[in-house]
Amino acid sequence: MARTMTRHQPDSVVYLYGVTRPPVSNPPQVPGVDGESKIEALDCAGLICWVSRVPAEDFGENLSRKLEDLDWLAAVSVRHQRAVASIADKQDMLPARLGTVFLSDSSLQDDISKRKAVLETDFSRIQGSEEWGVKVFVLPARVNLPPKVRTGKEYLQAKSSLLQSRTPPKADEDVKRFAYELDQLGVATAEGGKISGGRRDLQYQVSVLVKRADRTKLQNLLRRFSRDWKDKRKIEITGPWPPYSFVSRESESKS
Repeated sequence: MARTMTRHQPDSVVYLYGVTRPPVSNPPQVPGVDGESKIEALDCAGLICWVSRVPAEDFGENLSRKLEDLDWLAAVSVRHQRAVASIADKQDMLPARLGTVFLSDSSLQDDISKRKAVLETDFSRIQGSEEWGVKVFVLPARVNLPPKVRTGKEYLQAKSSLLQSRTPPKADEDVKRFAYELDQLGVATAEGGKISGGRRDLQYQVSVLVKRADRTKLQNLLRRFSRDWKDKRKIEITGPWPPYSFVSRESESKS
């Protein structure tokens, strides 16, 4: 979502949590990202924007600097996610990124009006669905090292075997089959984030959009592969989440 700033800031700015379709549901009973503001619904070109009026001192021109304060960022991130989850629990929602701020109601409404066609396409894609994060980790193979290493050659051989056991193989046919079945079950998939990308044991990572009605099918698929992969791989899943990975971002204004 867009961030709009000018040199002369008001006392407060409009913080956006996300967009839903009408009708308007009851506002979530959680505080806004500043810990004090109320969350309210605002009509935006026939869609509903969920916003808070937050201090411009923190969320205006100083926002980039405030985001460098890790304690402040952690508290704001938790409140943002809690607000988004509370709204998305009641209806389909296109969540906004953390730190999406507008100077006024009119600047937000103008932005939504310009992007309404894209947002309607997103709503059609995520309807009745939720996001899950899926990771596959390879388990280290057991290596029988000699009880005593007597020579330099034995040491190098033992070290080589140990290093090979810690290096995950490339995705084989089993993992490709798992990815295929997950793709067939889901409405859409998106590449996983980079947070775990540096882990040597991470073999596969994806975000998948799944119909709520298909949650049991997803659980059965994961259970089946976990059973087949016993002692070889471990599957980790997180969610359900609001569909952060499936909101079109390329069309957002950067002004």
